[in-house]
Amino acid sequence: MSANSFTILGSSSGLPQPNRACSGYLLKTGESLSLIDCGGGVCQSFLRCGFDPLKLDRVFISHTHSDHVCELSLVIQMLHVLRSKRRLELYLPEEFVQSFKDWMIAVYQLPGRIKPDIQVRGYTEGVVYDKEFRVTAYSNTHHAGVADDVTRLGIANKLECNSLRFDTDSGSVFYSADLGSFEDIRSHLNSLDYAIVESTHIDLNDFFEFAKNSDVKHWILTHLGDEQQVEELKQQIMSAGLLNVVTAEDGMALDL
Repeated sequence: MSANSFTILGSSSGLPQPNRACSGYLLKTGESLSLIDCGGGVCQSFLRCGFDPLKLDRVFISHTHSDHVCELSLVIQMLHVLRSKRRLELYLPEEFVQSFKDWMIAVYQLPGRIKPDIQVRGYTEGVVYDKEFRVTAYSNTHHAGVADDVTRLGIANKLECNSLRFDTDSGSVFYSADLGSFEDIRSHLNSLDYAIVESTHIDLNDFFEFAKNSDVKHWILTHLGDEQQVEELKQQIMSAGLLNVVTAEDGMALDL
């Protein structure tokens, strides 16, 4: 594996599967590790893939559905028990920052009492991180259907969801996270080595037509259901004649 890589830790849809963790991905840049989403089973998958928790420097959360965020506090607990001395930077949707701090207290991860040193950074659409690599967030419409509920309940949380693009000095990856439709990301899918796109909330025929004429080198469909559904999806890919589209597998490592 090259110095930079992107590993799929969890490829299940929101309905947990016995052989897949929920959404989670790991960007390795040199000796530094960045976790992207951490749904159920991601901590175990992280360890099963042989990654060292003590090299984890940052976490990026696309949105706060449980299958994308429920093990965030467990990641912190793991680093606390291991007595990590590294600073852990958390990049969270801006609206989630206060709720996250309340959650930390609710699970007894009290400020000043836990390791590692946690730096929480709220983000909105645009460039989220630009140091060893660049991360760009693109707001999408995954939660548009609950806008009326937000108004009815008068809650501050607007249910943000973001797709994320990662550009390193050796390659690029686009992670759709959950979507409202394929239209959310159509204009952002260009000049990419890999595009990891969720398969649950999009029109697959629309996706196949786009993929035939795009300059994306490799497509990976994730957010998958049971094995029968995965086999049906593979048949659809084959019927569409797309040789550069595959279904995700937990542990799949992509060289950048």
